[in-house]
Amino acid sequence: MRFMASKNKLRFCVIGCGNISLKYSINALIESENSEVVVCVDHGQSKKKIVEERFRLPFETSFGRALKDYDFDAVYIATPTASHKEFALEAAENKKHILCEKSLAANFVDAKEIIMAAQNNKLGLFEGFMYQFHNQNVFIREMLKNNVIGEVFMINAWFGFPKRRNTDFRLIKHKGGGGLLDAGAYTVHLARNILAAEPININADLQIRKEIDISGSINLGFTQNRHAHLYYSMDSFYKNKYELWGKKGNIRVERAFSVAPDYEPEIIIETKEGVEKITLKPDNHFIKEIDYFCENHLRPSVRKQWYKEAAAQAMTLENIVQWNNAAG
Repeated sequence: MRFMASKNKLRFCVIGCGNISLKYSINALIESENSEVVVCVDHGQSKKKIVEERFRLPFETSFGRALKDYDFDAVYIATPTASHKEFALEAAENKKHILCEKSLAANFVDAKEIIMAAQNNKLGLFEGFMYQFHNQNVFIREMLKNNVIGEVFMINAWFGFPKRRNTDFRLIKHKGGGGLLDAGAYTVHLARNILAAEPININADLQIRKEIDISGSINLGFTQNRHAHLYYSMDSFYKNKYELWGKKGNIRVERAFSVAPDYEPEIIIETKEGVEKITLKPDNHFIKEIDYFCENHLRPSVRKQWYKEAAAQAMTLENIVQWNNAAG
């Protein structure tokens, strides 16, 4: 027997019921007017009771079983990074659109394979950097468009947090662990997208501990003498900010990448007129990302841009690792 869902929304199978899924993402998929959750999949039976009682949703421990017994259009992948490829390729083979948490894959080769599978099957594939949909980042892009701080020539960004338990997937190599894929990826994505360009030179110093990059300092150089200084850490005091230095002023975002739906974002703008602190209303970037995906996954021109963006992000991360390895 196949479990059916309504036809007027994009129907999702959630793969991976970790902390973020249980706290934010499943709720967002339910609350969005464009989506609904048909089934949740996780290898651990411990999540079954939570999913069934909190969300009143079916739960399976096998994606293959979910494909066989449930009718859905897309997958939301929120498993450890190294497993993204397996689930994404199986989803693509079964003609399911793919919304995948960052980072798309553990390396460029795997990312390219996922992208090609989606492209060959004419599917939407979006790498989920949801911070970009938050109202504070929409607000800042509008300010940059209006030339409030002039041309941006320097970006500073930080994302770091205290050490997790040793069992956390971020600290396990074969699960796709490492700070660059988890925290550093945000800062790299920000720099590439704010400057709307790919770096032409890279300098990186990654601190490796038991085969895992625990922290890193990255300098990216872009054309027209523009630069980004990025730092990430998985063993530090919490820091989650970025700063844009322009010819006419400076913008600082106090909580940049991980933003709870009830948080009131603060933006500090410095120009020759003085310093202005702007507090915006809370926003749910989880729902906004889902809405964006649902509204655009069938548009060939948008899908093409998604493929290109995911490949460029993966290539930059790969180049950072290779530069660090070459430097010794």
